[in-house]
Amino acid sequence: MLFLYLTAEYKSKEHGLNQVVLWDKIVKRGDNTILDLRQANTKYYFWDYGNGLKGNDNVTLTLSWNVIPNAGTLPKIKGSGSHVIHFPDQYTGGRV
Repeated sequence: MLFLYLTAEYKSKEHGLNQVVLWDKIVKRGDNTILDLRQANTKYYFWDYGNGLKGNDNVTLTLSWNVIPNAGTLPKIKGSGSHVIHFPDQYTGGRV
């Protein structure tokens, strides 16, 4: 069994490191392991209580996973790549 999760990491004026889980999924043995997430929404809201996201040029997305064993230790494995996104200085007032 696998526990997959996507995190976003960023710095803000109030905190040196912020980590947010945006999405997660448990994949059981025998499940369809092809995940097509091109049209998926985030599972959890992504917001900052201050202004840490607005205009932030370094929000790093990372996919990690845990192999959930039948017995023994729980290893944490981080994906070998990451993706940096840039947030705009202004947000829209409605849907685009």
